[in-house]
Amino acid sequence: MPIDMTAKRIKELNRAYALFSPLTNMPYVECEEENYYDRVRLYASEDDAKKAAADLEEDGIRVQPKELKVQEIYVPANAKDPKGPKKKMYLNHVREHLGILPFMGVNAVGYCREGGEIETVELTDVLPEGFEEKVGKNPLYQPNLQLTGLYLMQEARRKKEFVDRKHLQELDEEFGSNLVKSRLFMAVLPPEGQEKEQKVNLKECQLPYLKHQNGDIFFPLFTDIWEYQKYAKGNKRLRPIQIPFGDITKFWVKDAKAYMLNPMGMSLPLSKEMVPRLQERFGVSKNPS
Repeated sequence: MPIDMTAKRIKELNRAYALFSPLTNMPYVECEEENYYDRVRLYASEDDAKKAAADLEEDGIRVQPKELKVQEIYVPANAKDPKGPKKKMYLNHVREHLGILPFMGVNAVGYCREGGEIETVELTDVLPEGFEEKVGKNPLYQPNLQLTGLYLMQEARRKKEFVDRKHLQELDEEFGSNLVKSRLFMAVLPPEGQEKEQKVNLKECQLPYLKHQNGDIFFPLFTDIWEYQKYAKGNKRLRPIQIPFGDITKFWVKDAKAYMLNPMGMSLPLSKEMVPRLQERFGVSKNPS
């Protein structure tokens, strides 16, 4: 089928099955072999998605099919009156899924019609014109950092007998190089009454932490504002602060075991001691700010 027809089918989807990685809590990303696109997969048929998951499992890659469909929701008819009359709306989770891909650095979709072969379509043919470029130029997002982190975690958390050590080292190098040049987000809780102030004194703010079920404490950090928002879940008291990677050691939660990068996504632990080591390893100044 011509690419433009496949792209049209994808844009009109009301139901599809995506592959998600339980290793990263994110859509499964792969490097497409012909043009080296960074691609996710969508299937029209649940059976085809399950078969693809089983095939990947044979290579030590764990994925889970997830149904995406149109959901009926009710929202306030008047935004200024949230408790007033409601109106019905429809939320297309397929479109929502496609819309998050630029934030992950993904640039293509592999679509499989029922019983067919995977057809690869560039994301620019599916999303509104200029959307990818807008995300890429926005300093609040770091798609390349997200992408290299996802590739790293997908490989590092595979079954041991399937891990390609050389490839893993290459992924680690690429991610580490991106990380030390990045500006990460952290969440802060300003003093009561100062939540909406344009400037706050960080010394007066509280730093939230994560507590694992085994009792370990982690200090959450985020690659971009999207990951921060997934964590904050609309909590208006929290504020996002963006800081250079080299400055994150200035912020710490007492008794924390490590930082946790994107706790709602790849959940990558990073010890405090690793920060200067990474800077030294990749030749980046330890005082970027």
